[in-house]
Amino acid sequence: MKNSLHAFSSFVSEIHDRVRTDDAEGLARWAVGELSETLGFDAAWYGWADINPEGVVVHANATVNLPDDFYDTWLTIADDDLLAEKFLKDPSGIATYSRSGPHQTEGMVHLADTYGLTKLATAMHMRPGRIASFYLSSYRTGRHVRDWSETEQQFLQCAVDQLSEAMKLSTAEPGRGESAGSVTIFVNENGIGILGLGNLRDQLGALWPEWKDDLLPEHLRRLVKTPGEYIMTERDMVVTCEEAPGLGGMGLRKLTLRRLSPLDLLTHREREVARVLAAGKSHKEAARILGVAPATIRNQTQAIYAKLGVGNRASLSSLLHSSRGI
Repeated sequence: MKNSLHAFSSFVSEIHDRVRTDDAEGLARWAVGELSETLGFDAAWYGWADINPEGVVVHANATVNLPDDFYDTWLTIADDDLLAEKFLKDPSGIATYSRSGPHQTEGMVHLADTYGLTKLATAMHMRPGRIASFYLSSYRTGRHVRDWSETEQQFLQCAVDQLSEAMKLSTAEPGRGESAGSVTIFVNENGIGILGLGNLRDQLGALWPEWKDDLLPEHLRRLVKTPGEYIMTERDMVVTCEEAPGLGGMGLRKLTLRRLSPLDLLTHREREVARVLAAGKSHKEAARILGVAPATIRNQTQAIYAKLGVGNRASLSSLLHSSRGI
């Protein structure tokens, strides 16, 4: 591999630029495409997994240039996966496999022949103490392809390490389109945290003093399968759950958590009225602006005051401004 140092330097510079604007999926998709051209592989499988003596658990995954049934096929041969076997022996190294090599298993042969995989190389960014680590399996296809050189393997491992750190930064970067004080995390469909847990613990960890591992607290796990916004008054918090934008192929969910604000206690119409009143408008002016009768504004004003525990427009304005509700 020629000019590997220059190629790696360019890769790192580009990913550092992209981390300012791209989400985790965007970073991964770009990186896999870039590495495919630089290292010369035709297909890939990547995501987050745990490899231990009991077996391999894939928590989220996506493929490039592979049929939709690839993951399901791999599940049938998971116990015969020679790449996983190599990681158990040496977690810090690259795992490679050659269809023409001496070490074979029935399952590995079936996987390779089904999808035309000839030379395979997998790198993982191990995260001690975490359930899931990022992996990238790179596949060369066809009969006459070269083996993975030592330089290419080192390049792949370093690139995966850099990509993993960039994806972690993409969830912690301030000003990523969320409201001030919010925390965004990515979890799989079972509520296992993949990205952003460190930031969540730093900012809101006091809400769950007994929470220690990557599995979300039970009341958060219940929200994962049902997208929507949830007001949790008992914990003074609002949680929004949605399909991760661009990450649907990996099966991840996006959770945004923030402290409860006064406006969260109001209905949509009450919020509109509160904002107008807090801006100093009278009932008559608010009625004209919102296109309703003054009596309606008076009734809604009483409901707003009762919910927020204030007694006049000055107190309402102060409360909303102090909580950045306006």
